[in-house]
Amino acid sequence: MSRVPFDLALLLAASLGVGCQRAPLPSAAHAAPPSSAASAKAALSVSPRLDESGPSVDLLANRALWHVFRRGLTIPFGSEGFRKYSQEYTSPWRGVGKLQDRAGRVLGTTASNLHFPWDGETGAATIVVRMSGDSGQRLSLRLNGKSLKTAALASGWQAVPINVPAGVLRLGENDLVIAVARKGALFHSLEVIGGPAPEPADAWPASSPVIAVSVAGQERAALAGSRRYAMLLEVPRQSFLVLETAASQAAAHLRVSARPEGQPIQILLDETQPPGRWQPRTLSLAALAGKLVSLEFAVLDGGEALWATPRILLAAAPSLPRPKPVRNLVLLIGDALRADSLALYNQTKVLTPRITEAGRKNGVVFLNTEAASPSSPPSHASIQSGTLPRVNGILGDKAKLNPGTPMISAVLGADQIATGYYGDNSFAMGRLKTASKWTAYHQPSQEGKGGGCPTLIKMMLGFADEQVKAGRRFFLSSIAFEPHTPYIYHQGITEHYVKGEFDPAIGKSPDGVILTAIVKGKLSMTPARWQQLRGLYDGEVEYLDGCFGTLVDGLATRGLRDDTAVILLADHGEGFFEHGSLGHAFGHWFEVTQVPLVLWVPGLTDKEVTVDTVVSHVDVAPTILDLLGLPPEPRMQGQSLLPLVLRQGPWTPRVVPSEYGRSYSLRAANLRYIVDYGGKETLFDTVADPIEKTDVKDQRPMALRYLRDCAGLYLAHRSRWHTATWGTLNNQTSEFVRATGG
Repeated sequence: MSRVPFDLALLLAASLGVGCQRAPLPSAAHAAPPSSAASAKAALSVSPRLDESGPSVDLLANRALWHVFRRGLTIPFGSEGFRKYSQEYTSPWRGVGKLQDRAGRVLGTTASNLHFPWDGETGAATIVVRMSGDSGQRLSLRLNGKSLKTAALASGWQAVPINVPAGVLRLGENDLVIAVARKGALFHSLEVIGGPAPEPADAWPASSPVIAVSVAGQERAALAGSRRYAMLLEVPRQSFLVLETAASQAAAHLRVSARPEGQPIQILLDETQPPGRWQPRTLSLAALAGKLVSLEFAVLDGGEALWATPRILLAAAPSLPRPKPVRNLVLLIGDALRADSLALYNQTKVLTPRITEAGRKNGVVFLNTEAASPSSPPSHASIQSGTLPRVNGILGDKAKLNPGTPMISAVLGADQIATGYYGDNSFAMGRLKTASKWTAYHQPSQEGKGGGCPTLIKMMLGFADEQVKAGRRFFLSSIAFEPHTPYIYHQGITEHYVKGEFDPAIGKSPDGVILTAIVKGKLSMTPARWQQLRGLYDGEVEYLDGCFGTLVDGLATRGLRDDTAVILLADHGEGFFEHGSLGHAFGHWFEVTQVPLVLWVPGLTDKEVTVDTVVSHVDVAPTILDLLGLPPEPRMQGQSLLPLVLRQGPWTPRVVPSEYGRSYSLRAANLRYIVDYGGKETLFDTVADPIEKTDVKDQRPMALRYLRDCAGLYLAHRSRWHTATWGTLNNQTSEFVRATGG
């Protein structure tokens, strides 16, 4: 028996409830776990000072992310735990219905495709489908391309066992198609069991793994009723697993373990607990910090275990004093500005002395900022509204803004803050103009005032002068067209990157027409032409750096620097054939979705602060409100980033989405998961493979399953998601449970 590539849990026969024997592990990478007693003693000997009010992971609120094993893997259609197994872009599943005191979910079509992991035996198996039927309704399953037996259904609720021949069920991910003769069928649960299903069938599984239980007169919310529970998560640095355990009626052998992806199991707790009381536990996760792991709670004998109020808490950390609200704020967006073109992010030949100096002095540099979309219209709509493209309506380049979208300018204007927009990207911003209710809205080049960021900065400072004179607070939002195409030659700057004569085929201002010709193969490229094209882009970045310097100098000379925050951002990046295309709006790879985000906030810090937690465009508008001292706008889906900055210690990992039309991606700390228009999945290790050339979905099944779990929740709830109250895709709060029914 071989070890599974997808290690949801300790692979012990007892925890599966079947009497099989496990063969020795096949390699050093899967060596025997360390001594249970030694591991447990080390884990229990800590006495940390924990941050009870800081970032945490409530493992009961995250009930939808637990994989639950009773006799086998249980898929509960009536709860949010079902979402992990469904990644169909348009879900065929409807709401939860109730029949004769049992709840289930309605299949609105005649077929659905599910993906589930398996880490047990691959011999003959049984899939038990519990559903409501009626005369003439039929159920059929297709597992990994193999048609299984079709079953005629009786009336009412029933458990339908379907045999799976040996060799069909596979280790790791499995594809299951459920089909019925007529739409509208009501499904309660599905259970994948290694071997034949026990007869008679036992009680039907509960929809939720969390129930209220009482031990010695003390009631707790706990995971209860199943043999084991496994969750995939990124372990925060300086973190601890805190919970209470109990044995239900008789002594039970409890085990808490974690397997880092591709590494041996680590035993965190292994002991037999007598019944009769809750036992508090604090288990160190230091050896797992920063790793993607499968965390498992299991009972290894015939007893019943209760796992109450499990949480992951971080060690206490100092905090920066919260700065007083700023009077004014300036948002400068470089159109198509790649994060790796700035020295704050990457060793680069591009010269950005003003941005670099300011960042090193007192900037807050967010190292992993994900664009809401790889194209301007959706990204700018998300930046200005704090909402995902699907919510604001601008999923693509031709869509219109949805009515009622909470534009940051309109919100600030209602609070008597003057708002000015200055930029030349009418393609993106024109459709936002009416809803934004700008105090002043100007497009310099279209107004005959000249293009380029020097004119832009001059007009912005003029707006600031007007507001200071009038005694009004102000918010300035601007889009510098540098370094977007056309990539303009700048005397004395571009020469830093381009040597020799300019090739007429590229010229000194290549635009989108030339980029399209290159992509379509109509313009052949030589090394010299590539150097010139990229050199012109790099020169634009340096030119933008000079404009940034002019902006901060202008604020300083006006005495505004001490009460004005500045944010530097990009709407998206720019591709240079890393993935077969130029420009942007062609995919979700790093070159177009990883963008710079730098804050300068008076009184916040006197040195550079870096934040490696993954953040999003939709967090920018809530952060602006927070910095200006205004309350959150409840319709915004993002979250203020100021708490991440103030805490001088780790934060809990986040997974954030990007979307463009029917394509989307999810970004974790070290992973990027992309689903294209046709539904094709790719997965990249952003640390080992920063330019995202190697798809590792077949080599990293744990990582694939982790992001599939998140994708199921994203697809189901993206239009309603509210990070400030619901948490993130990989770390939900109790408010998410209340809002969705768990």
